[in-house]
Amino acid sequence: MTAEPSANSGANASADAGHLELHLPEWRTPLVGALAGAALLAGALGGDPWLWVPVVALQLAVVATWHRSLDAPSAASGAVVGAGLAAIVDVVVATTDADPTLGPIVVVLGAGYLVAVVQQLVRSDGRERLVDSLAATVSLATIAALGAAWVVLVQLTDGEDIAVVLAGATVAAAVGRLAPGVAGAVGGPLLAGVVAGGLLGLSVDDLALGVGLGVAAGIPAALAGGMQARVRGSGGGWITGAVWPVLVAAPLGYVVVRVLG
Repeated sequence: MTAEPSANSGANASADAGHLELHLPEWRTPLVGALAGAALLAGALGGDPWLWVPVVALQLAVVATWHRSLDAPSAASGAVVGAGLAAIVDVVVATTDADPTLGPIVVVLGAGYLVAVVQQLVRSDGRERLVDSLAATVSLATIAALGAAWVVLVQLTDGEDIAVVLAGATVAAAVGRLAPGVAGAVGGPLLAGVVAGGLLGLSVDDLALGVGLGVAAGIPAALAGGMQARVRGSGGGWITGAVWPVLVAAPLGYVVVRVLG
């Protein structure tokens, strides 16, 4: 009579342990994403020089974790390529006196993709999982380099207000990833980003722009949240999954400003 409850208790304990492990990334990712957005918000309030501090820190975080989160081969050389291209883009954006645009970022990335191909050709491991490795390196270089678009935003007319609204919306979108289920993980960030963006837009007398920036912040967070909700229990990529939507929000925000401006 006592053996059966003991077995059930053991099964329940195992289920509880699995349940806790399954949901552990769900709170860490929103927390890191919100902190990343808050850091960018503080940098935007400080102006162009100070904004570089969180931008570079987030770029380094993605570079250090990207290949590991995807379990992609040739991680060390791929990270070097991604970091190198991001550094070149940062220097170009910081030293360009022309009108702020994403053009220099696109040009550097176009040339950088050739570097990524060469990196695959010189691999000494037999080029195992070539497609996976190349895709990981190219996507890393793209996301890390596009993070410099945060500085491009600040350089626009009323750029500080724009960056502040977008950064605030990224914080809300990150917190929105706490919504349960796949539908919640997708809808929560998008709704939270739009609401926060709209409210911040009202504070700068531009509701339409605020809502647009909220969408720009919410879309990448919703994509990341949906993917994480569908692949539960693989918490190794929680830092990457928190940071890349914040970086990608910048070029999307730039597009919104150009369209609505």
